Amino acid sequence: MAEIKMTCPHCLDNNNCFEEKIDMENFSSYICFNCGFMSNSTYKRGSEAVQKMEDSSTELMREIKFFDYDREIYWFPTILNMGKFGMIYPEGKKNNWTWKLAEVRKLTEEEMKDPQYEGHEHTLDIENATEYGQHEFLDACKKMGIVKDL
Repeated sequence: MAEIKMTCPHCLDNNNCFEEKIDMENFSSYICFNCGFMSNSTYKRGSEAVQKMEDSSTELMREIKFFDYDREIYWFPTILNMGKFGMIYPEGKKNNWTWKLAEVRKLTEEEMKDPQYEGHEHTLDIENATEYGQHEFLDACKKMGIVKDL
């Protein structure tokens, strides 16, 4: 397995975009911590992997995906669910969207009585999610506490 720094085909950042190669499987995954887009070598035009990704994506994610002509793969905005650290996700419309960081918070005594939270002590605080610009994905990751410096 090798991690290679690369130039992002979406935002052209060359400091925060990485390819991780798994040679034995001839597979690569990609993520840019600047613009927050990700891909992998199975996301080829017309592939089952792209169809599966689109089927599980929001309308916004399908609208803002882009095609990387050099690698001949699609890139999608990342949804990063890190359990107790929270979740980073894109929100908005095609021409006006942002990154959101929803952190985990402790449920109130009253909320714990609600059947929808049965057996849980924490929830994802979507209502109070922090907003970040389209090229501030790394800032959201830092606030979440999952990266220090790349």
